[in-house]
Amino acid sequence: MKSFEQFLSESAQQGHTNLLFERGMYSSAEDLERILRLFAEAGVPFEVIGGLAVNPHLMAASRRSRSFLTRDIDLLVRRSDLGAIVRAANLFGFEPKRMLGGYALIGPGQELSESVDILFVGEKPKSSYPVQNPDLNPEAKDLFGFRIPVAPLRDLLILKLNSLRPKDVVHLEVLDQVGFITPELEESLPSVLRARLDLARQQFDTETDE
Repeated sequence: MKSFEQFLSESAQQGHTNLLFERGMYSSAEDLERILRLFAEAGVPFEVIGGLAVNPHLMAASRRSRSFLTRDIDLLVRRSDLGAIVRAANLFGFEPKRMLGGYALIGPGQELSESVDILFVGEKPKSSYPVQNPDLNPEAKDLFGFRIPVAPLRDLLILKLNSLRPKDVVHLEVLDQVGFITPELEESLPSVLRARLDLARQQFDTETDE
């Protein structure tokens, strides 16, 4: 793991010098390193999802300035692997906690809002979600100097359109603005999610008008 000074120096070379933002990014990198070690111990497949998963897609397209600072790490796994994950989590000092629609792994000194949130393949975290979580289809991406399994864009869209919280709308707006939500990708989504994307875009327009 790089020191914060090395991390900051590399960020500055890319034209990024917001100290608070970079400190938050470095903290996320430390958390991500622990998660990679934990899942290597568990020996089970997983994907990074959520806001953190948007970042490597943006960075791969040289859009680092549009990246997000996230407090937690969201993962997609198979429920059949939960036992192995919990055993490895205990070894690494995480407290497993059952949550509505998933699981949380809470690290030492962390609040629940900073935990690792786990969702399960083929399930709906809430009954109100229109479609099930997608299967694992990881793409290897670079983030913080690590090679990590990240959900592909289509699956990220499914997950974000499923929940459609305010922060999901923000992520969708950025993905749309940088041209990642192509007509072909949009057409591949279930009709109920295309309708939700239209709803999200109306919110983009409303915020722009304001």
